Amino acid sequence: MVPMKILAVDDEPAQAAFIRDSLIAEGFDVRGATRGAEAIRLLETDNFNLVVLDWNLPDISGLEVLAWIRARVGRDLPVLFLTNRVREEQLVIALDAGADDYMVKPVRRHELIARVRALLRRAYPVNATPTSINIGRYRLDLVTETAFLSDEPIKLTSREFNVAVPLFQNCGRAMPREALIKSIWGRHSDHISRTLDTHIYRVRSKLRIGPENGVRLRAVYNHGYRLELLDPNLTHDAE
Repeated sequence: MVPMKILAVDDEPAQAAFIRDSLIAEGFDVRGATRGAEAIRLLETDNFNLVVLDWNLPDISGLEVLAWIRARVGRDLPVLFLTNRVREEQLVIALDAGADDYMVKPVRRHELIARVRALLRRAYPVNATPTSINIGRYRLDLVTETAFLSDEPIKLTSREFNVAVPLFQNCGRAMPREALIKSIWGRHSDHISRTLDTHIYRVRSKLRIGPENGVRLRAVYNHGYRLELLDPNLTHDAE
């Protein structure tokens, strides 16, 4: 099983090492950043399952990084906010800005692990390896590599199917171009980057992705692509 990937953002060396070591000991794949701009660069090029984000950073604030995440990556990436601000109105600011949970410093190991695991369970509730992805009227059968729209099979090439899978798996979250390219081709080049755009166009066209079918595929400027479910009453799960 591939470990959950966590981005930990904190500029205090001792605290950053404590958070990283605590999460790694629990089996998580952890990347660290000490500045807000560095965190954004990592989020632009890689796909994370959760972000642990300190409020006070030396360049831009954690609130600004959080605003960037919500605007560019989406609402579905869980963010655990760290702060030494204990006044209720300050904590409300963080939650209103889009934080999913918060911890008041100093960070305690068992509480950190418990909160991280709770956020991951909430964001990724699947307990077994899924055999299909269901988004609205769409179903992607991962065993036969077949896509369906309203139970009608749609013929995709193997590469097109592999492009569609991470977009549907991460519905609501922007997928960085480099993460898509690396997961599908295993390497990056300008030629492959242009090829990705061609495959995205073919997937959008063949699957008839658009508001008429309850979904939208958006290009996120200087970042990647995000599949969005337009009708919240439609299904969004994996089996």
